[in-house]
Amino acid sequence: MNTSPQHHPDKNLLTEFAAGCLDSAPAIAVSTHLHYCSHCRNEVRKLEQVGAALFSESVDDDLDQQQVDKPDAESITVSDSAFTSLMAKVESLVGVPKQMADDHTKMALTTLAKKYELMPKVVQKMMTDNPIRWRTVTRNLRSAKLVAGQDKYAVSLQKILAGGQVPEHEHTASEITVVLNGSFSDEDSVYQQGDFLLKNAGDKHQPLASNNDDCLCLSVEQAPVKLTGFFMRWLNPFIRITPA
Repeated sequence: MNTSPQHHPDKNLLTEFAAGCLDSAPAIAVSTHLHYCSHCRNEVRKLEQVGAALFSESVDDDLDQQQVDKPDAESITVSDSAFTSLMAKVESLVGVPKQMADDHTKMALTTLAKKYELMPKVVQKMMTDNPIRWRTVTRNLRSAKLVAGQDKYAVSLQKILAGGQVPEHEHTASEITVVLNGSFSDEDSVYQQGDFLLKNAGDKHQPLASNNDDCLCLSVEQAPVKLTGFFMRWLNPFIRITPA
């Protein structure tokens, strides 16, 4: 990782992530970005501390209203236990459970290509739990479906070949892209390793990979894109997403 990410999730997404309220597929994308971004990791840590303090106050207020007369030590135990439960929920939502370090996963990770060894654990886990199969989308674009254990979003790997350009397209719903390796550019900016890009319905762009390496991205799509180029529009009826 040569540079820090320049494109980040907004404060609302980070707040929902820290509170454990974010849908699991977008949470996977945020977790992937956090792997690369110390700035956002610190932001999430602060939000978790604020959430824990508010949760503790709420528990104390409830106990006061119920006029429960307990020693201070017991009250602290109640708050700590509730906070532990909250953090466990956050960990389960982002798909990074403690069992990910078990022997089965460790053995599976050894089968990954060397260039993928430094990728976020949550992406490695999806790649090894269900072997990926690349399919050709266009001359310059390859796609591999990932199983994320949910039914709202299509989660996949997208690979733009070095120097290749993706056909111009319009988003019909939200799509999150996190760059895992290489870089690409569009009409708005340049996106490098760890960068987080959110496109909403109506947004259009035409990504172009850098010449020196393939660009590998994690994609979380809510609905299929719509190709807008004159020679590509006929493909739109055949574009589908399959949440998993």
